[in-house]
Amino acid sequence: MKKFLVLYFCFSLLFVSCEKDDVEPEKPDRTEYNYDVLGLGEIATGLWVTPPSGYQTSEEYKRIKECGLNFVNGFHYFENSHSKILKVLDYCEENDLKFFANKASVASGIVNYSKSPDVSLLNKFINEIEPYANHPAFAGELMIDEPGKNLFEAVSAFTKAFDEAYPDKMWHVNLFPTYATGGIQASSYNEYINNWLMTVPSKHISYDSYPLLSTGEIIDDYFYNLDIIRSKSRFRKIPFWTFIQTLSIAGTPGVPDKREPSEADIRWQVWSNLAFGAKGIQYFCYWSPGNGTEQFGEALIGLSGEKTVRYDYVKKINSDINAIGKILLNCHAEGVIQTSVKDYKMYERLNDFGEIRSITGDDNIMGCFENEDGEKKVLITTLTPDKDASVILHLSDKVSEVKVWNNGGSEKQLVSGNQIVFQIDAGEAVFVEF
Repeated sequence: MKKFLVLYFCFSLLFVSCEKDDVEPEKPDRTEYNYDVLGLGEIATGLWVTPPSGYQTSEEYKRIKECGLNFVNGFHYFENSHSKILKVLDYCEENDLKFFANKASVASGIVNYSKSPDVSLLNKFINEIEPYANHPAFAGELMIDEPGKNLFEAVSAFTKAFDEAYPDKMWHVNLFPTYATGGIQASSYNEYINNWLMTVPSKHISYDSYPLLSTGEIIDDYFYNLDIIRSKSRFRKIPFWTFIQTLSIAGTPGVPDKREPSEADIRWQVWSNLAFGAKGIQYFCYWSPGNGTEQFGEALIGLSGEKTVRYDYVKKINSDINAIGKILLNCHAEGVIQTSVKDYKMYERLNDFGEIRSITGDDNIMGCFENEDGEKKVLITTLTPDKDASVILHLSDKVSEVKVWNNGGSEKQLVSGNQIVFQIDAGEAVFVEF
C-alpha cells in the first residue's frame, strides 16, 4: 500500500465499521467530457516526494521539468508554511510546472470533521489557501492520501467548499489500491469506489498500485485494479491518474516486498497504465524518501541529491509517450483485451474491438480506444515486463492500411492477408490507428 513511507510520512486515518453499499453510482447527466483536467494539452506527469528543504531551488525544479514532468504534488513535510509554498510556487512558475499545495492541517481537518462536522474547519481550510490562491503555478490542493470510506463524507464537504471558493482550481485526492483491504473500510473494492463516486463530486480519480514483486513477478490484481478504475471513470467520462513504482519497497505490513525497477519495469508500468486509459502518470517517488517503518530503495534522485539511473529511464519514457499521449487524451478507454496463458483477473473483459476479429501470438494486453469521431485505436504492450511478444492482429477485409506508432514516431503500414504482425520487446509498446 502506497506511501506508508515512514511513520511521519503518513496521514492518520480514522477507521470505523461500515455497512455494505455496493450500488452502482448514477451516470452523470452530461455528454461532455474533459480528460485534460489540468489544461496541459498532454498527459499529466507528476511526482511524489519533492526536493527536501536543503534542495529547494529553481535549479532543482528545472531538473524536474527536464525529466519530462509537468506537475508537482506538494509534500507537506517540506513545504510546511505559506512562505515555503510560495517559494516553491515561484520555482514551478519559472520552470513551467503546476503545483498542488499539500498541508498536514487539511488531512487532519478532514479527520476531525468526520468525527464532528464543524463549519469552522471548512472556513479554516479555505482561508489558509488565500495567500497563494492566485499564484499562476497553483494547480490546486492535494487534500489527503488514501482515505477510507469512513472519511468520504468529510472529504466531500471539503471538496465542495473548495470548488465554491476556487472554481478555477482543482482538488486532488489519491485513493487506495485493491490490495489495501484493511484501509478501504468497505466490504469490497467495488463498494469503495462506487461510494467514492456517489459521495464526492469527482472530476478525476487517482489511485496507486505497485506491481513489481521482489520475486520477479507482478501482483495478481494489478490488471483488475486498472480495469475497475477504467470502467468507473469511463462510465463517468472523467480521467483517472495512477502511480508508477520507481523504487524497491520492503516491510509494508501485509504487503509483499517490491523489487527495484529495471528500465523495462518502469516502461511497462507506464505503457500498461496508458493501455487501460490512464490520463495522468505520477511517479512514486521522485526524491528518495529514506527509511523508517518501511525500507525504501533509491528513486529518481538519491538522498544526497544525485541522479540515479531511474531518472534517465523516466526522462526517456516521458519523451516517448508524449505524442501518443496527446492522442489518447482525446480518446475514451473502451476496454482491454488480454491474450495470455496465465489468466490475470479483469473487471470487464473485452474480447474483440472494431475491425479486429481476433488476436494471436505471445502474451500481451491491448488497450482499445475510440475518439469522438468514432475512430478506433489500440495500444499493445507485453503482458509482463520480462518477456518479448510477437502479436498478430487478424482484421476484417475493410482494413488495408494502418498508422503505427513506435514511441514518438509513426509510419503507414500495409495490411497483408487480413493480418498484421508486431514484434514487441519486453516493456515496449506499439500504438495503432485505424
